[in-house]
Amino acid sequence: MRSFPRSPFRFFCPSACCRFVFLVLAFAVMLVTSARAEIGSLAYPWQYLQGTDNRLHSLKDYKDSKFVVVAFMCNKCPCVKGYETRFNRIKQVYGSQGVRFVGINCSTGPLETMDEMTRRAKAGRYNFDYLRDPSQHTGRGFHATSTPHCFILDEDRKIVYAGAFDDNRSEASVKKHYVTDALNALLAGRPVPEPVTRQFGCAITYKR
Repeated sequence: MRSFPRSPFRFFCPSACCRFVFLVLAFAVMLVTSARAEIGSLAYPWQYLQGTDNRLHSLKDYKDSKFVVVAFMCNKCPCVKGYETRFNRIKQVYGSQGVRFVGINCSTGPLETMDEMTRRAKAGRYNFDYLRDPSQHTGRGFHATSTPHCFILDEDRKIVYAGAFDDNRSEASVKKHYVTDALNALLAGRPVPEPVTRQFGCAITYKR
């Protein structure tokens, strides 16, 4: 009778394979969880990012602001477009109270250019700084994963909130106003009620 070479996978049984897959998935979840921005940690100190106003911007430029809201944005994401009015409203409502809003684009793709950013800023009449970071250092520093992904920095530029702007892409259906609730609490001297929420939108693709 003809003999066949033993398979290199002879020691794997279905149950062993399942355990292996489970361990891989568990490790992946652990990596994602550990990659979240730590509440209370110093924000990544970005420097010299070009804005749609043809100026270079650094985090230290906002030293006179009491709180800074940072939102990672991009041009291709329809979810971001649905938030433009809400982003503009931050300055209208909270600007006089020392709050600044900053949009940062570190996404990749043919639409993520400064020309397209400028066009979008003009079309949406952005009243906030919209900055481009092709190096993606800022996104990695904040552990941003999607657009929009929002962060609030306190007077010491520590992260006190990370997550979604609110709980629904459709403004008419919003029930929880995460960012504005956080700002109201901070301005009143109270702790942020929900420091971390689950962000949603288009995934940010990072270069290797």
